[in-house]
Amino acid sequence: MGTRKARDKKEEFLSQIIARLNDVFVSDGLTENDLLDYARTITNKVSENEAVMHQIRNNSAEQALLGDFASAVDNAVMESADAHQNQMNQVLSNTNVAADFGRIVFDLLVAQMKTGQLDKGPPSSQRR
Repeated sequence: MGTRKARDKKEEFLSQIIARLNDVFVSDGLTENDLLDYARTITNKVSENEAVMHQIRNNSAEQALLGDFASAVDNAVMESADAHQNQMNQVLSNTNVAADFGRIVFDLLVAQMKTGQLDKGPPSSQRR
């Protein structure tokens, strides 16, 4: 029962985040996963900024948001775009990189399916 409550709280938190992301972005053509993945990417980039993380740990939200946070988010957006562009160019211009990256993605999908983090799809009778 304790695990169920934790899962319910996590699902409720994600639902609230998705609703907020939908309010922020014009999401035509963007899935909930697109929105969440982008937010997670930027969150991870901002977390690399030690000064900002120190401000978040040691101040109220209001105070931390007045510090270096906004510029850290801007920097994270730009750095993330550059990093994704770099990776995209490597995947699309080199068949070996594309094959190796494809295998990594495949292995991640299989691992997520095994742990229940990813929908296993339709019953086998409906698969091609």
